[in-house]
Amino acid sequence: MEIVFYWFIGLLCLASLVIYWIDWRKTRNRVKLGQAVLAFFCSFLVLGMAGMETYDRMTTNYIVETGECYVVDDRSSKGSSNVTLWFGERSYGFKEIPDVAYGPGQLFSCRATMTKQFQSGIDYELRSMEGELLFSTE
Repeated sequence: MEIVFYWFIGLLCLASLVIYWIDWRKTRNRVKLGQAVLAFFCSFLVLGMAGMETYDRMTTNYIVETGECYVVDDRSSKGSSNVTLWFGERSYGFKEIPDVAYGPGQLFSCRATMTKQFQSGIDYELRSMEGELLFSTE
């Protein structure tokens, strides 16, 4: 659903680019030219992100991170991501909140899958240090 949202916003930016460009061609107003340039950069950025994400998911171009990790709830600070898995200094955002006790003091044996280019979280699993499966998004 997130990819569809990126594509929708990117296409809206592209449509605004066309509208601002047509207005600029009629009026030769600098403000309209500036709006067209801004719409171009916005559409380039958003469609670029959507394209990378779509390519990664279509080609199953994923990276997998395994090892000890801990989970931090970041709903208030990062907006769309609900939790962050920290593997030492590296962190990755995921949507689904685990239904086990977690926090910076709680270490798990983790396996996380992200898209390679955009590094957005696909799924993850948390295991106890003994190897017992505690939570999985798969």
